[in-house]
Amino acid sequence: MSREEYNWLDDPFDEKKNARLEASGMSKGSKTAFLLGMLALLIVIVVLFVLVGASLLSFATV
Repeated sequence: MSREEYNWLDDPFDEKKNARLEASGMSKGSKTAFLLGMLALLIVIVVLFVLVGASLLSFATV
């Protein structure tokens, strides 16, 4: 690769740029949205298990 073709803005070995990207991480809003999504998923899974358990119990008594 010649010097003219090298794009120094997208240098994969730029340690300072990589450190800034890693330090920034997820924003507070992103973390909150992620946690709320995981909580909603957990609630849906628990409700499904309760419904399946209740239907199995109703079939067992018939």
